[in-house]
Amino acid sequence: MKQKLILAFSGGKDSRFLLEAITRFTERTCHAVFFQTPFVSPKTLESVYKFLEQREINYTLIPVDLLKSPSIVKNGRDRCYHCKRLMFETLFQYFNYPSEILRFMEGTNFSEAISENRPGLRAVEELGIESPLRQAGLTEDDIAALSKTYQMTGEADDIGCLATRIPFGVPITEEILKKIDESEDPLRREGMHPVRVRYFGKTARIEAGGKTVGRLFNHPFRDRYIRLLTGFGFSNIFVDLKGYQKGALEENADARENL
Repeated sequence: MKQKLILAFSGGKDSRFLLEAITRFTERTCHAVFFQTPFVSPKTLESVYKFLEQREINYTLIPVDLLKSPSIVKNGRDRCYHCKRLMFETLFQYFNYPSEILRFMEGTNFSEAISENRPGLRAVEELGIESPLRQAGLTEDDIAALSKTYQMTGEADDIGCLATRIPFGVPITEEILKKIDESEDPLRREGMHPVRVRYFGKTARIEAGGKTVGRLFNHPFRDRYIRLLTGFGFSNIFVDLKGYQKGALEENADARENL
């Protein structure tokens, strides 16, 4: 009986690299799965759809309403654990085919596993999901170098999970997620990548990668953008001069707890 690989595909650079490596350099049958959740921007879904269709890769979109889970909505430090459990348990139900041998995989790399707080990785391990990049010891730099060498992935989606813009302890709502996505969209269209609008109630903190942050101060874009965010209910708008910082909200939470 032929073995089929089921890859939880996020659309980010790591899952794109892993999917292309499997399809280009092995003879394995791989089926990509994308979880369509309230935490995903429509732009991410569009990017994922384009990527998979262009490469003629078999895929399935699985809707998962994360906002129906109280453990997720309350947005504790273990939110990612509950998210991963719910999504992968839904995946198991969807691919419950006794006649097939299935291997389930996801795209966490080695750098993430050793340097970041990843509650979701605990759920992955508990459920027996494989993480080939992590298990092979491939770091972010390794993946970037291999992608360049083999001309893989192209422009990967860098939006990620919208819930990561909300501080722990602030309940997650569809309204907040939409406000964050619509606040970031004009910045992405201005070429700011990566970019994050961190949500603090009536305060928005903007992080933009590289040298693109300077565009926020250019007229007339600045004035239009301020009007947009004011319309979303933000009365305080800050630009973080350090730029985009991965895991910034978590570091700030740690600092507050250690005061």
